[in-house]
Amino acid sequence: MRRLVPLSLVVVCACAPPTQPPPQQPKVRTTWRVITGVSMGGIGSAALGLANPERFDAVAPLGGPLDYAFFSRSMDQFFTGGFCTKAEIEAILRQDPVRLNDPRAFTACSKRPATLPFEHSQDFNHWHVTLNGGTFDRESYGRMMTDLALAYGNFFTENPASPAAPPGVDPAKVRRFAADFCSNPIRVRGLRNAEYNPDGAYDAITFCDGEPTTWYCRATGERVDYCSAPANIASPLPVAQEESFADRFCASKGGAAKAGKGDSEAKLKFLDLGGYRDPCRQPTKPQGIVLAYDFNGNGRRDFGEPIVNNGHERFDDVGADGCPNEREDGKGGCTTTVTPGAVDPNRDDYDVEKNAAGTEQNWVHDEGEPFRDLGLDGVAGTQDIGEGNGVFDETSGRQRLKQYDGRTNYRKLDAEGRRRLHVVADGGARDIFNLGLMAQHLFSAVRDALGADQVGWYRDFTEMPGMADRQGRYDPWTKRWAQMPRNFVTLYGKATPTDQDRIDGEGDHVGTNEQALFRFATIFNWAGSLWPSLEKPPVPTQANGVQKSEWFQSKALGAKWEYAIALPAGYHDAQNASRRYPVVFMLHGYGMDPSSFVPSALVADNYVASPALALRPLIYVFPYGRCCWVNAAGQKDCRETDDERREFGDLPGWERECNSGTFWINRRGYTPDDATKYGDAFFELMDHIDATYRTLPASEVDAR
Repeated sequence: MRRLVPLSLVVVCACAPPTQPPPQQPKVRTTWRVITGVSMGGIGSAALGLANPERFDAVAPLGGPLDYAFFSRSMDQFFTGGFCTKAEIEAILRQDPVRLNDPRAFTACSKRPATLPFEHSQDFNHWHVTLNGGTFDRESYGRMMTDLALAYGNFFTENPASPAAPPGVDPAKVRRFAADFCSNPIRVRGLRNAEYNPDGAYDAITFCDGEPTTWYCRATGERVDYCSAPANIASPLPVAQEESFADRFCASKGGAAKAGKGDSEAKLKFLDLGGYRDPCRQPTKPQGIVLAYDFNGNGRRDFGEPIVNNGHERFDDVGADGCPNEREDGKGGCTTTVTPGAVDPNRDDYDVEKNAAGTEQNWVHDEGEPFRDLGLDGVAGTQDIGEGNGVFDETSGRQRLKQYDGRTNYRKLDAEGRRRLHVVADGGARDIFNLGLMAQHLFSAVRDALGADQVGWYRDFTEMPGMADRQGRYDPWTKRWAQMPRNFVTLYGKATPTDQDRIDGEGDHVGTNEQALFRFATIFNWAGSLWPSLEKPPVPTQANGVQKSEWFQSKALGAKWEYAIALPAGYHDAQNASRRYPVVFMLHGYGMDPSSFVPSALVADNYVASPALALRPLIYVFPYGRCCWVNAAGQKDCRETDDERREFGDLPGWERECNSGTFWINRRGYTPDDATKYGDAFFELMDHIDATYRTLPASEVDAR
C-alpha cells in the first residue's frame, strides 16, 4: 500500500516586503512660552531667554542683544577710544598744559579704528546720537552706562569694595553726588595703566560730562566754536553765558539756533553735530563709573586726557592657533617665517557672514591666544588683580556680560535644545547702539548650528518669503507663515538714507513709524504661528480682549511688583471657559514702563477676531523693567504708583535704585549688599501668571 506524501506548494512572490512603520519621532518638550522685547527689553530677552532655555520655546530680541564680543569691541575701541598716545599727550603737555583742552592740538594724533559695514565711527569725545525713540545723547549714554554697571558690574575697572564704582572711589560718593562734584573731583593716586600711566605718575580723577545745548549758525550751518576764544580753553564757559556767546559768534552768520527737537533743520543739525564733548563749556553731569587721567593736574578732565580702561588683560587677537596671518602655515599651525600681507592661510579670521566660528580678530580672548599675565592694569610688578595667576582675567562686569551672552549660551545648547528653541532677532542697520549688528552676530551662532538652509537672514521685511503683497509692500497679516523658517534675523534700513530718512529714523533704533509697526506685526504673527498643531479656539465675535495693570507681592524683590497683561479676544467667552493659552512675555525699553506696550495688544485682538485671518490668541504679559523705588526707612516698591495711585516720583523721601532700567537681570548695585534680584523676580512672575490665569502647562508633544 502506497503512502500519500503531501506536496508542498512553493509560491514565489515578487511583492514588496511588508511596510515597516516609520521610526517614531521623538516628542518635543514644549513650554508654550515666548520671551521677547525691544531695546533694553531685547537685551533682557536674549539674556534671560538664552541663559534659561528650558523655560521658553522661543526667544526674540528685537533691537538686538548686548553681544559680549561686539560690545567689548565698542567699549574698548570707540566709547573709551580715540585718544592720542601717552608720548603724544606728554609732548603737547610740555608745550603748554592748557593745550590739553584744545581740540585742535589733537587733530593730528587722535585716530579711530576702521569700522564694519553700518558701524558708527566714534570716539569718547564724539558719540553718535539720535532722536529716534527718544533723545539719546551724551547725557543718556551716561545714565545707561551707569545702569549697566549697576546691573552687570563695571566694565572698565575692578573695585573689590564696589561692583560699580571705580577703585579708590567711595561708592556712597557716586551714588549721591555732592554739589561740588564737578569742581572738586575725587582723586585716585597710583592707579596704573599700561597705556597711559604705567608708573603711576598721574592721578586718576572723577569728572563731569553731559550733552550741552548744541548751537549752530543758521546761514553757515557750522557749530558754534566756543574754543575760538582762548579764555574758554583755559577756563570753560559757564552754562549761563553759552547763549550770549553763540549770539556773538553767529552775529554775521544768520544768527544762532539750537539743534535738537523742532523743525527738520534743527533735528538734522542735532544728528550731525550732537554727541560732541565740548571742552570749552563747563560740563554739568557727574559720571560715577569711569575715571580719567589728569595729565596736567588741573582737577578736571580736559579734551585730550584719556579714560581709564583696565577692563581685561592685554592679549593678541590672533586666533586659537596662536599666530597671526603672516605666520600661519595654512595647516592650522604656525611657522617661524613671516609672510607679509598673508590673507588668512589657516582660515580662522572672524567674519559674521562667512566665518562666524573664526577666532582671529573676533574681539575677545580665545583659548590659545597669547596674553600678558600682568593683571588688569597691564603693568608688571604691581600685584594687580589677576597678575601671574596663569589665566586670562577681565573685570567681573565683563565676566557677567559673558555669562548672559546670547551667542555663548546658544552654542551651549545640545541638538535637542537647538531643535526646540527658536530664535528671531531684528535691528536697524543704523541703530544708535549698533544693536542691529549685534543681532546678526547673535544669529550667526544659530545659522552655524542649524545650517544656512534652515534659517532666514533678511536685509528687509519684504525679503521674507510670501510676506510682500502685489505692490511689493510688507504684509505679514496672512496665512503664509508656514513658509517661513522658525529662526530668522532681519536687518532693516536703507544702505544710503537721505537726510529726511535720517530725520524720520529710517533704519534707526525704533525705525520709522512704518518700520516700528512692521516689527510688532512680525512678532505677533510669528509667535501666533509657533505651535501649528495646537488647536485654535473658535473665532470670537468681537475683539473683546482685556488689558489691565496688576501687581503681585514678589518675594525675590521683597516688594509689590507691577506688570500689565493683555488677555486675548475670546478669553472670557463661555465656550472658552476651560481653554488654556500660550504666553508671550514682552519686555519694554529703557525709560518705558508696561503701559507703553499694552496698546499694541489691541492690534493683535483685531486680527484674532478677524474670520479671514484668525490670528492665534495669546496672553501677552508686560513686566515692569524700571528700577524699584526705595526710601531711607528701607521700604521698597516696584511700581510707578502706590495703592492710592500716587506717583512715587512725587512722594518725598523716595528714590529709584538706578537712573531708570534694570536690564532684566539680578542687579549687583553699588555695594555687595546692595543687590536686587530683578532676574529672579521675572521667573517668579512667570509662576504667578501660571497660578492666576489659564495658561498652558509645559508638555511633551508629537510636533509643534
